[in-house]
Amino acid sequence: MSNNASLGSKYSWGAAFTVASVWFGTHVGGGFASGNQIIQYYSQYGITAVIYPLLAMSLLAVVMYIIMKFAKLNGYDNYKDTFSALYPTPKMEFLFEIFYIVILLAAMASAVAGAGNVFANFLGIEYVGTAKVLCNLLIVVVLIILSIFGIKLVIAASTVLSAAILVVTAIMVIVGLSADFSSISASYLSQNALTAAAYTNDPFSAAFRGIFIYAAFQCVSVAPMIAAATELSQKGLKRAAILGGIMNGGALALCGLMLWKWYPLLAALQSAGVEGFTKCLNIPNQTVLTLTGIKWVLVIFSVLLFCAFVSTCVTLLYSMVQRFQGHCFPRAFKNEKFRGIIVAAVTIAVCFAISLLGLTSIVKYAYGYCGYYSLVVIVLPAFIWGIPKCKKLSAQSAAAGK
Repeated sequence: MSNNASLGSKYSWGAAFTVASVWFGTHVGGGFASGNQIIQYYSQYGITAVIYPLLAMSLLAVVMYIIMKFAKLNGYDNYKDTFSALYPTPKMEFLFEIFYIVILLAAMASAVAGAGNVFANFLGIEYVGTAKVLCNLLIVVVLIILSIFGIKLVIAASTVLSAAILVVTAIMVIVGLSADFSSISASYLSQNALTAAAYTNDPFSAAFRGIFIYAAFQCVSVAPMIAAATELSQKGLKRAAILGGIMNGGALALCGLMLWKWYPLLAALQSAGVEGFTKCLNIPNQTVLTLTGIKWVLVIFSVLLFCAFVSTCVTLLYSMVQRFQGHCFPRAFKNEKFRGIIVAAVTIAVCFAISLLGLTSIVKYAYGYCGYYSLVVIVLPAFIWGIPKCKKLSAQSAAAGK
């Protein structure tokens, strides 16, 4: 490849789109596709479900750009080196490590709970009590089997699976927006002598949680973005951040709009404990498809969502094993595979225990607290230390004629 072609690829929108897709793929997983995150942070508050996602992803795009640019100027390709240099002292890098480990554990636990919930819904049983424990245990067994025998298959299939669930989620949004909501809602409310639920009237919480907290806990995407963006120029980094903000914000806003429309009915059915809908807000997208009665989409969506949750668990478990097996009693246990089994067993046990809280609680509390923490250790440092250090490094680079 010629130098001009190489430079073109570093600047091109196509290369930037490839990097932005890494962020999009990290964001649009099972948690997003289930609709639970969108209900918790957007749709329950009303029409702002269309506006705040765009603002949240714009904020995250700025943070992404600052950190990617800082990594690029320093020649780093991983989060550890990047944050060691970003903070005033390298030892503070453990602050990001804490966030990254906790959010990965929460993501795995939510995936176990989500897969168990989807499985229970598909069987037509209520996801409560003993059924919840048994469904989650089944998912853990599947995880163990796949982690031992099918990790390469899962990793190979994850890209195809992500693309498939994205397409089906887009179909689901179209179905949800085009369905005769008024007739469906009137029918279910009349049959159960209910009135539509009101939106949550808390403007401050809607803005703060929907913009700042959601953007903050989605900083989990920073680590893979640093690695993916190493070949881009600084202009390419800016384009990747812009495209990522548009892609993620647009998808989030459309899903928010759809679930904003259905929220009053779903909340009323769950609040009244109507049979078959006692946990309908756990996987609201699946519930919407059930209400519309389009079974083929429901079946495909349920299968893909289940696979997406399981795939997320397996790939994150693999990441945790790779990250910690070298630190797991290396002197006492020389065999790497044995150390990996120990890390996997502890991780699965922790995630199973957390999963019993349920998907809604994990998304609301675990992700929420990670968001507060991330505001302090990632978002604010990006502005406080990242911007000045980027300016200094850019000036030095310009002075050196680079």
